[in-house]
Amino acid sequence: MEAFLANPNLMALIGFFLGAIVGSFINVCAYRIPQNKSVIFPRSFCPLCEEPIPWVRNIPLFSWLFQQGLAHCCSYKIPSRYFWVELFTALGFAYLFYTGSSFSNLVFTLTGCLFVFLLISVIVIDMETMTIPDRFSIGGALLGLVLSFAFPSMHALENLGLLAHLSSFFESLMGLLLGSSLLYWIGAIASRVFDREALGEGDVKLLGCIGAFCGWKGAVFTIFGGAMIGCIFMIPMLLLSRLGSRKEDLERGDRKMEWGMEVPFGPFLAIAAILFWVGARFWVEEWFSEKLNPFLEFIGA
Repeated sequence: MEAFLANPNLMALIGFFLGAIVGSFINVCAYRIPQNKSVIFPRSFCPLCEEPIPWVRNIPLFSWLFQQGLAHCCSYKIPSRYFWVELFTALGFAYLFYTGSSFSNLVFTLTGCLFVFLLISVIVIDMETMTIPDRFSIGGALLGLVLSFAFPSMHALENLGLLAHLSSFFESLMGLLLGSSLLYWIGAIASRVFDREALGEGDVKLLGCIGAFCGWKGAVFTIFGGAMIGCIFMIPMLLLSRLGSRKEDLERGDRKMEWGMEVPFGPFLAIAAILFWVGARFWVEEWFSEKLNPFLEFIGA
């Protein structure tokens, strides 16, 4: 069993196939949860004609490619989002399984996969509906607290007995409280400055979930990393949209994107959190240590 888990390439392959299956389930969640429908029953069906989809036509990645994005039962065109969600989830799981095998840390791998599942679900749902379901934000925060207490290795704490579990739980709780409160006040100040709502309540609760999994350093990184990623994505899109708009459209005020329009911030927070989990945490924790150590030494003196 140890030799099996120690093979990075084999683990990456397993992670890829598992991730593709989870990605297919994320697509189900993204379609049904906003409509308050069960994600278990009924079985997968066509959104247009509601014909049940046989398993042979519901194979992650391959079915969409084989059917060229078209439903077999009717004229429904399956959005490419279904394929891309399955692919990116598969790649994310493959990376986590690969690195987990290299570090021989199965707990970190599985908790990371669960975290990625939550965040990709949030990305898809928030982009399509501008909402973040509480089952992912509040439920994810509670889950992060429980897992942090059960598995101190999530926060690099081991071999300290009960103290490790308590310290890990405290780190998770600090991430939840500090992250969500910091983002809340940033949103409150921005709302007062711009005289309109700047951040939704769902974003604040989502950052609480991220902090519960990543700790307070991860929560702080996610706030500023998410803002930077948002700028990198949105500013070129806004400029291209403005340049691409015809004169008549501008006169009518008909633009696909414009300054001041509402844009979901949850996906950018989620992307930053994923980056922190899969590798940026080492750089972030080292940076915080360099900046905080002189201050802590001064306090100690």
